[in-house]
Amino acid sequence: MASALPSNVKRLQRRSPAASPFEIEQVWVDRAVESHPGAIRMLSKLGGVPCEVVDDPALLKHRGSLSEAKRQLLLTAHRGGAFKPCQGITREHLCCNYRVIDLVSGCPMDCSYCILQSYLANNPITTVYVNTEAILSSIASFLDENRDRFFRIGTGELSDSLALDGITEHASVLVPFFASRRNALLELKTKTASVDHLLSLNHRGNTVISWSVNTEEVIASDERGTAPLAERIAAAKRAAQAGFGVGFHFDPIILTGGAKDMDGYLEVADRILAEIDPRSIAWVSLGCLRYPPELAPLAEGRFPGTRIFSGELVPAGKKMRYLRFIRQEALASLWNRLAEKLTARKIYLCMETAAVWSKIEPSVTSNACIERRLCNAESISSADDR
Repeated sequence: MASALPSNVKRLQRRSPAASPFEIEQVWVDRAVESHPGAIRMLSKLGGVPCEVVDDPALLKHRGSLSEAKRQLLLTAHRGGAFKPCQGITREHLCCNYRVIDLVSGCPMDCSYCILQSYLANNPITTVYVNTEAILSSIASFLDENRDRFFRIGTGELSDSLALDGITEHASVLVPFFASRRNALLELKTKTASVDHLLSLNHRGNTVISWSVNTEEVIASDERGTAPLAERIAAAKRAAQAGFGVGFHFDPIILTGGAKDMDGYLEVADRILAEIDPRSIAWVSLGCLRYPPELAPLAEGRFPGTRIFSGELVPAGKKMRYLRFIRQEALASLWNRLAEKLTARKIYLCMETAAVWSKIEPSVTSNACIERRLCNAESISSADDR
């Protein structure tokens, strides 16, 4: 992939050993941020990795091998709206009015179902934004202008929140920032077990560390480069013991054999509830597999053995989804199992229709309903837990 890139570059000196568990073979640096403290700090952690400065990062944005792109980093500045509403907020579904911060675009892990394969097809190189201070300044202004509302804000939409944190140190900046805010909560969403560097931070109850979870079978077959389920749960336990709220996202729930596949997900729920004090769980989301039609051929080309697209999936809006009665039965069974130990206001459906919500939790009829439930659920107090 590198051979197709421009030769008008400035090669940088080699540096100390890389601080990442993932293989990184090439770093590109936008000339505009070459002297930025954030870029200098990140480059200091990337020893032995070839680094080149490019005048126009747009020249790197083209289709290519995603597997190769995952082993490259581009350091640049975010020049658009890095803080925005979650893309899951649509007219087709009830959503939680979540907001996201784009600090990294692309993920070094490689899940066969990942929507980023199609969403970032024309810009596949993992991009890290170094102008964190400017982004946080815009968030501070937004929160100050909306003091009468409480916001749930996360960084895990276009990348895993912690996969590259050994290089970016984003979380170590974000946690203290949100600790000082009275009307916002930070969520760091991950499939790693890399939390120990955060446990001594003073988060003042304003950070939730959450894990996307799946069955051991799906993790082994379709979530390459991620931590095993046992390691994710152990990391969550350490975070909870350090006083962090923790969250879990059963997403995507994959039903290649229909609703009967839920036995594996019920077992995961039981393992979590056996290991984690329910008072420490801030929220749990449930979401069945959904994807744009163009994803399937891309994923099947990269992962010929995957079976995740073999269920009873039909077009629904702009995505492929399981038939409604399958989703409804599957989600209800997991919801009911979780509700045996968690107050129901801590459980929500992600990107699901009002029709399905009406069968599982009829009191939820709008985005605002979900938002109110979760903004009241951010406390890890045991007052309302059973």
